Amino acid sequence: MQFKNTFLLLFMVCLVTTVSAQKYLSTNNDEVSKILGESTFTSNKTFYENIEDAPDFTILAKILKNDPSRKKLESQEMVTFFAISDEAFLNLSKKGRDSILGNSKIINSVIKYLAVPGRVDSYTLKSEIAKKGGTIYLKTLEGENLGVRETNGELQLVDSENRTATIIAQDFYHKNGYFHIIDGLIFPATEE
Repeated sequence: MQFKNTFLLLFMVCLVTTVSAQKYLSTNNDEVSKILGESTFTSNKTFYENIEDAPDFTILAKILKNDPSRKKLESQEMVTFFAISDEAFLNLSKKGRDSILGNSKIINSVIKYLAVPGRVDSYTLKSEIAKKGGTIYLKTLEGENLGVRETNGELQLVDSENRTATIIAQDFYHKNGYFHIIDGLIFPATEE
């Protein structure tokens, strides 16, 4: 009996090791690209590398250029990021925009709030919303709840104060996940 249990345990360890190592053995690095306007986003680049020269993300790229949040995002094995377009910043009043961009604590918390573990595509979001019949909540990398709902066929992020940001372009790959583009700013509960 003990031999049987030992053999079963050894077999399970070998099986789990083999299965988990498969993703590292693959040498097939097929690149997935998607174009938005003048920019081509690709699965072979990090999130920052994808947006650093994109004309729709000059503000976000400037924020992330030397930010420690960027390193945290890039160190995640799988992460989905909701990218704030320049349009979202420019839709704010100059005073509001300067207030947010001038406060590194606030802008860093907003950036962290828009990152969730795993690869979450729009199909998955819509399916989960349909199953739950309303708003779903994703846990961010910082442990906050980020609401997602569908309104008139569009996916929207929603924070605890019911501020919304619509996902205006979806399902872009980066080296370790997906990113979706949003047209507004939402804030974690701790920054209210």
